[in-house]
Amino acid sequence: MAEVPAAEVPQAEKDELFCAYAAMILKDSELDISEENINKLIKASGGSIEPFFPSLFAKMCQGKDLDSMLKFGGGGGGPGPAAAAGGGGGGGGGAAAPAKEEKKVEVEEEEEDVDFDLFG
Repeated sequence: MAEVPAAEVPQAEKDELFCAYAAMILKDSELDISEENINKLIKASGGSIEPFFPSLFAKMCQGKDLDSMLKFGGGGGGPGPAAAAGGGGGGGGGAAAPAKEEKKVEVEEEEEDVDFDLFG
């Protein structure tokens, strides 16, 4: 998406991104993720979206554990660099909570004696 010019992004995707970013800002600011607050943020940013999106997005977020959804990591791509979590971010809000360090013990697999020689 970062390589696509903003003018080429379909309006439906822009609407979804506006709502997603607004919800993350509200969650980080410990404010209620409501239709009214989402609309305020989008209007303050100079954006405009289809009128049904904020209501739909607020209802979708209601009752969900957004903290677990917004945690970094957890993907299947392997570990990322540890230093990357502390640097970026937008304005506002307090300091981010320090990440818990988990020590993972990697179990080395034993090589099996095989009667097969790939190069021999």
